[in-house]
Amino acid sequence: MRVMSNFGNTTMLTRFLLRRERLSSTLWVLIFAGVVVLLVPALYYAMPPAERFAILDALEMPVMISMIGPAFAAHTDSFGALYTNFMMAFSALTAGVMNIFLIIRLTRADEERGRYEVLRSLPIGRLSALAAALLTAVVANIALAIVTGLGMFGFGAMLGFGSSGICLNGSMLWGATLGATGLIFAAIAALFAQLTASARAATGYSFMALGAFYLLRAAGDMNPDMEILSLISPLGLNLRTQALIENYWWPIWLLLAATAVIAAVSLRLNAARDIDQGIIPSRPGRSYGSSLMKTSGGLNFKILRGSMIAWLVCFVVLAATYGTVLGGLDEFIASNEMYQQLILGPFAIEFLEGLTIDETVAAMRAAVASAGFSVPQLFSAMISLLTGIFVTVPAVLFLLKAKSEEGDGRTELTLAAAVSRRRYLAGFAAIAFIMVVLIQFASALGMYAAAAATLDYIGEFPLSFALASTMIYVPAIWVKLSAAILLIGFAPKVAGVIWAYFAYTFIAMFFGRGFGVFPDWVIYLSPYAFVTQLPLAAGQSVNIVPLIAKVGIAVVLTALGLWFYSKRDINVQ
Repeated sequence: MRVMSNFGNTTMLTRFLLRRERLSSTLWVLIFAGVVVLLVPALYYAMPPAERFAILDALEMPVMISMIGPAFAAHTDSFGALYTNFMMAFSALTAGVMNIFLIIRLTRADEERGRYEVLRSLPIGRLSALAAALLTAVVANIALAIVTGLGMFGFGAMLGFGSSGICLNGSMLWGATLGATGLIFAAIAALFAQLTASARAATGYSFMALGAFYLLRAAGDMNPDMEILSLISPLGLNLRTQALIENYWWPIWLLLAATAVIAAVSLRLNAARDIDQGIIPSRPGRSYGSSLMKTSGGLNFKILRGSMIAWLVCFVVLAATYGTVLGGLDEFIASNEMYQQLILGPFAIEFLEGLTIDETVAAMRAAVASAGFSVPQLFSAMISLLTGIFVTVPAVLFLLKAKSEEGDGRTELTLAAAVSRRRYLAGFAAIAFIMVVLIQFASALGMYAAAAATLDYIGEFPLSFALASTMIYVPAIWVKLSAAILLIGFAPKVAGVIWAYFAYTFIAMFFGRGFGVFPDWVIYLSPYAFVTQLPLAAGQSVNIVPLIAKVGIAVVLTALGLWFYSKRDINVQ
């Protein structure tokens, strides 16, 4: 009877949440699965068998292992194995993001909006709301797994099972891996929803956990003696399924078991806490507000302060992690023919056969030094591009906070004072623009500090280069942020489209510029395509015209967004 009272009418409430989520969650599943599935034929034709061996060699590079996991496909010519190695890690991250947003939206955010109290006035159990939210996540992830698995199998049949290496078992395991990864992060988000007292804090801690697990996975994968770190991380354990390679199902059962345990703990904590409260009590505020609270910009800063610090720390740690591998790059590249060609090709340097590793390292250093830069600089240039892309995520989240505050009805309270609409939105915009500069600057310092501890001669990676290679991406990032501001001001209902453009930018630059998969016009639709990628050869200089043009575009789009925001109605969702 007690179980029935705690979970009373959970099924009915689950049906209600599924109906409520029928649009947003369906779009998430279809778009996410669609991208994963449609990339199968796109990359299959873009990577013919003759070119795959060179790409497979790249999988063993430290930067690739840190980003996408161990090179499980390095010793096979199967396209399916190559696709898994490239796509699984980032797809799993996306599944985690999807479920964090879903669970926080259905739990802690509903409490803040007063919806939970309305539900509790109905004949439902004390744990029914959380249980229904988790069951909704289960349905969404099962749908994601099935759509992804069947879609991938369908394209495998179209391309030919023998040539593509895509089979039914591996395809369904691919989908199951995404679903199981999504479920464990749904449970983690549910746990933080009980520990914290606000949706903002729960979301922030959930994303911090996502980032921490990614870094844990990277650390374990880059050092075989510390593989246990990867197995502890859900983002490392899921890669051990080796879908379309060895097709191991045991990591799925471990992920599901961990999900059940975390979900059970979340339900227990939910029964022990009060409505609108967390297990960890909120810190009492000051009796009087600081001087910052006298302005709308200061209020925005206080709202976002915790998230700003968390994101800044995450990027510094990530950059420092990459900096620690700079000391061992020479030997790795010297033993990899593809990277010898990639780095030394522009200088028409060829090595004679029979050279030892030490002789190859010496010749490579001499060739690179003759151009005026070093191997660590070449490596850090790739990292700077990726950092420049991913720093968009926190900056856009800071901007979209203006939209969420509007939806929660708090914007009207702020605008009731002597605050103009332009000034209100400009406060969030200023925070986003400034944080881009701070994160890029701090990331450069983090990588430089780690490199100083690992390089024999720090002159190979000077601080001036570390700063220049990251800060040069700031104008391109500002262009993307200004596009988000324009959407918030002109079309707030579709402001989420900026995430689709973020995904497009990453795919175009990572696969297009990095591996030549896409034609030039696809790459040029991204503002990053017009960034001068450092280091420069001797005698070359940075063209400041594109930098000035991008700053000008950002200013114009931001001004338009602020103007449209001042003219439209508030609470347009």
